[in-house]
Amino acid sequence: MSYQPSWREKFQVRSFDIGLNAMTRMSSLCGYMQEVAGRHANHLDVGYHFMQQSGKAWVLSRLFIRIHQLPAWGQEFYVETWPLGTERIFYRRDYQIDDGSKVMLNATSYWILLDLNTRRPAFVPLDEAVIKHNQGRYSMPMPSETFREVVSDEWQSHQVKYSDLDQNRHVNNARYVEWIFNVLDQDLLEKSAPTYFAIEYKHEAKAGDVVELRTTRPDDKKPAFSVEGRFMNSNQVSFRSKIVF
Repeated sequence: MSYQPSWREKFQVRSFDIGLNAMTRMSSLCGYMQEVAGRHANHLDVGYHFMQQSGKAWVLSRLFIRIHQLPAWGQEFYVETWPLGTERIFYRRDYQIDDGSKVMLNATSYWILLDLNTRRPAFVPLDEAVIKHNQGRYSMPMPSETFREVVSDEWQSHQVKYSDLDQNRHVNNARYVEWIFNVLDQDLLEKSAPTYFAIEYKHEAKAGDVVELRTTRPDDKKPAFSVEGRFMNSNQVSFRSKIVF
């Protein structure tokens, strides 16, 4: 069987995708990227159902996004994704969003294939022809930055509820993104759009968990923020993120 080395789909921004500025929410864009990545993984015979049968699951570890322009309400856009092989325990997958003529967003990500029994990283071979075809096709450089601990007196708590959960019974990747933007300044979100977003997922949150969301602004010269989520009962880090406007 011959596999498609990349996967591209067309979408349209719906009313439930937009925020105060009538542009697509970052959480919605993350949802579209996750959807297209899942469909491509299914096509490559390494998707959710195939992995579930062998007691494994894909877990998003890191996601980096550079935003040139957010799709607006009613606008049609294309999401494309492709795998780039493995780097140590990580599987790299890149993305691009465009309007058919110009690039609107570039993104790159690291995924881990997790053995659900041992909770340790597992390995599955990817189609060699697909990886060879995509070799060197990077949507953006993989940032080398580290996600530092957020030390701040500013925090809010969020208890994980039904609407946060997916079929794996843990918080969906895009829901964390919603939590992050919920703690940012509403006036800023209404008047401007992010140009960069990065998140590192450390430990999954499940129903009933209470996550303390800490926020800081490391650079006063530009609107940039770091947001960290920690479990209130253990102080263990759930995620760390960075947003630049």
